[in-house]
Amino acid sequence: MPIASSRSRWAAEQAQSREHRAPRAVGAYGACVSSDPPGSTDQVRAEAERHIAEHALGEAERIARLSRIREFVLGAQDGLLVPLGVVTGMAAANPARSLIIVAGLAEAVAGAISMGGGSYLASQAEEQLYASEIASEGQEIAEFPERETAELALILEREGLERAQAERVAGGLASNPNVFLRTKIEKELGLSPDSGGAAFGDALAVGFTYLVAAIVPLWPYFFFTRSTALVISLACTLLALFLVGVAKGRVTRLSLMRAGLQVAIIGSDSAGVGFAIGHVVTNIAG
Repeated sequence: MPIASSRSRWAAEQAQSREHRAPRAVGAYGACVSSDPPGSTDQVRAEAERHIAEHALGEAERIARLSRIREFVLGAQDGLLVPLGVVTGMAAANPARSLIIVAGLAEAVAGAISMGGGSYLASQAEEQLYASEIASEGQEIAEFPERETAELALILEREGLERAQAERVAGGLASNPNVFLRTKIEKELGLSPDSGGAAFGDALAVGFTYLVAAIVPLWPYFFFTRSTALVISLACTLLALFLVGVAKGRVTRLSLMRAGLQVAIIGSDSAGVGFAIGHVVTNIAG
């Protein structure tokens, strides 16, 4: 994972100089925060560790899984809409069924590759940008530790801590290079230090979902006449689009009916435009 590896490399390089840098970073602001906060007990600490293991980490994994719904929705929605427009437009031109099938299959495969490849390149570029920003932040901490500690103190002060308390907290964090960098990444850059490494998975999710979804508007043309296949294709695709919208609404906790209808209406527009283009072009070209 580019972002995590960038952070790890910087932390490893700084580990050897931790003892030399910590006094400077802390000395500017006073004593470090105590390792045992007031009121802390072993029992409370053990309870906190159990909560992290049982709930916090599990919630983070669940949210990470749910975040991939974007790729599945994107792949499914486009995999239904684009092939529907293609086969509907072809059907309006009254060609042989074999031509409709060939056009639909060609679009499905090319679309899946294009969507998957585009998702991979976009995610990879984003990860590389984040890794570069994190590496730059680590370099600034190495070169200007007092200034970077002061910046963190100002951020904490703006978030509500008193100045003296913010300076003590920043000084304590600065005594550990890895913790300090992670905190700066989150507070100053607004990034997650553990993000990254999902480009390939996102690409597979988008491409595979697109390919599977493209079967829905296409399959009727394998078994029915052109006019019958057109009606079945429209009905199946609009139903599938409605279900995709419902799934999106359930995950995002929106109105299921509204979310389903929203996606289905977009699908009907796509089919209508495709059919109109096929009909008009056929009449003009003869």
